[in-house]
Formats: sequence, structure tokens, C-alpha cells
Amino acid sequence: MFRGPRVRRSSGILQEGGGILAAPRIGGVGTGAIRWDASGVGLFAGLPPGIGAGFTTRRSDPGGDSPFPVARVLAAALGAADAETVLARQVHGKAVLRADGNVAPGGQLFLGEGDALVTRQRGRLLAVASADCVPFVLADAVSGWIAAVHAGWRGTAARILDPVLDLLEGEGVPPGRLVVAVGPAISPDRYEVGPEVARALTRAHDGIAVPSSALRPGQGDRWMADVAAFGISVLLARGVLPRSILHADLCTAADPMFPSYRREGSGTGRILTGILRL
Repeated sequence: MFRGPRVRRSSGILQEGGGILAAPRIGGVGTGAIRWDASGVGLFAGLPPGIGAGFTTRRSDPGGDSPFPVARVLAAALGAADAETVLARQVHGKAVLRADGNVAPGGQLFLGEGDALVTRQRGRLLAVASADCVPFVLADAVSGWIAAVHAGWRGTAARILDPVLDLLEGEGVPPGRLVVAVGPAISPDRYEVGPEVARALTRAHDGIAVPSSALRPGQGDRWMADVAAFGISVLLARGVLPRSILHADLCTAADPMFPSYRREGSGTGRILTGILRL
């Protein structure tokens, strides 16, 4: 199984150093319908015409240490078996990499070090690897710009979605025109974190309306964290429409069809979540 690079609802929101605006819930965000391909790939429904996005499972992993055969399975499930596949060397940061230039059909590329990829080229699959972290894919059907984002708690605390949205706005894409899908990730019922993580997430989202359930008390000084909720709150604050956000609502730690770092440790495999302009 492909193993990624080893870099890796209560009012209990932390107020220390933050002053996060408490929103009772993320209103209007829908649980995205998933269609399952015969290869075990989950395909997001409800995306604009000409855009395909989905994610792999253990069933869709052909084995081996390279992510590119897995990406090829994902591309085929999206209807573009000869797509160029592009990944990044993920470091839990906020660097955004542009995949510009001509597409090489059937090609494969590690673009560089970063945790977000953007392009507007047809036939180029952008994919991020995860095993509990939150994958986001974004698309604007009007301009053709697409993005794939890997957001663990560190990337979320670094506000990785902001530079992605900044780049897209610089290319003439208003957030209100974007459609966003959120892939499988660890659920808040399974993700216990220490106070330092809770503080980092809280401070990073000062002034953002985050649901109170995004952090709720656990045992002792521990907190149960909904990392996806922080990212979704940033999207909404920047102007993405609630009805345009689709959430797979699938927990990697609870469902054995997904690899999970929290459940299995560093030797686990990785999910690839990707998006393609057809």
C-alpha cells in the first residue's frame, strides 16, 4: 500500500488568546452525496459540469510505495485515465503551488514542497495525500480554476485556505463562485488533541465565526477537535456560499476502508483526494 512521506457540541471553544465568534453550527453546508466507482473510488456528486473530484480507499490502492499508480486509478474513475497527475511534497504548511504549463498526457509530477495545488489546465489531476487530515478541493466552473488542499491541524492553524483563496481572487475568481468539496477526515469524536493544539487553532481564527462544537472538552486538559469546521468557517468568512460546500462526512479513524494515522500509526497508507478539469 502507498505510504505517504513521513512528515507527517458544547460551548467549549477556547477563548484564551482568541475571542472566536461562536456560531451555533455551520448553517447550510450539505453532506455531499458520494457515488462509488467499481474500483473503490468515492466520487463527489453535485460538482459543476466539466469538473470531476473524488478520493481513494484501500480497495482502490494497487499497492507499492509510489502514489502515482493510486493517482492513476483515481484519474480513471474520474473519466480521464490519461490525465497528467500532479502531487506535492506535503509539509503541513501553507505554501500554494501553481501547476502551470502544458499538460503531458499520462505524465506524473511531484511539483515541489507545499500543501496546496492550483491549475486551470484541462486533463491535469491535482491530488493531495491524507490519513486523517482534511482534504479540500475547490472549483470555479466559469474560469476553470481548480485547487486541491491538504489541511491538517498545523496547516489549518496556518490558515492554508487563505493563500489559496487569495491566489484565486487574484486570477479573477470570487469566493462566491467556488464550489468546494471536503473529503474523508478524522471526525471530532475521534480526534483528541492537547491544549497547545486547541490554543493554536483558536488563536489562528480570531474574529472568525467558528461553531462552538469545533472544540469541545475531552478528558482532563484534552480537547476534541473538528479541524474541518475551522477550515469551512474560513471559507464562509471569505464569501464561499454555504450551499456550495459539500462535506463527505466520512471518518477515517472510524471506517477501516480508509487508512488512519490516529488508528494505525505512521506505517498506515494514504488516501488520495483529487480534482480534475475534464
